[in-house]
Amino acid sequence: MKRVILSVVAIAAACIVLLDFFVDQETVNRAGSFLVEGAVILAGFAVLLGLLNILSVHTVRVRKRERGWGYSILLMLAVLVMLGLGVGGPGSAPVNWVFRHIYVPLQATIFSLLAFFVASAAYRAFRVRSWETLLLVGVGIVVLLGQVPVGRLIWDQLPVLKDWLLAVPATAGARGILLGVALGSVIAGMRLLLAMDRPYL
Repeated sequence: MKRVILSVVAIAAACIVLLDFFVDQETVNRAGSFLVEGAVILAGFAVLLGLLNILSVHTVRVRKRERGWGYSILLMLAVLVMLGLGVGGPGSAPVNWVFRHIYVPLQATIFSLLAFFVASAAYRAFRVRSWETLLLVGVGIVVLLGQVPVGRLIWDQLPVLKDWLLAVPATAGARGILLGVALGSVIAGMRLLLAMDRPYL
């Protein structure tokens, strides 16, 4: 009985929120807004519980002197400092300073390391074993050479070919992937609405 009640509540809430997108009626709009705002509040409490869980796990790690416990101290200090700075609001001057002078440089550092990782992965992946791999390598070389000024010296139509590859085949592939994701999302939503999947249980 409990499962049936939970399923009915979940399906009713999903139908109201879905109906709110298609129907401009005051009662439906209020109900949909109430449910969406409730979900946002629940998500906020979930973030708070996750934060408390992280602090609890790392406190135990520091207390037991497990491997990497020094990093746990740094993590907890960073969390507590950001919570203290965030009291003034997310757009306060101290928070903006931390994001501008600490977070952004760290992000740039990680992305610069990612470039080397991508280059090494491409070197391993682009070993020509089939005609598909040969095609992929050829397109990659054309796009890379079309991006740099040297490509125009090699062949003046190389940038044009690069633009066509990015505008036509790459866009078509990306749209196909997005259509697949959209259809998968619709199917997953329908399975939830029809109670075929019940993750809330």
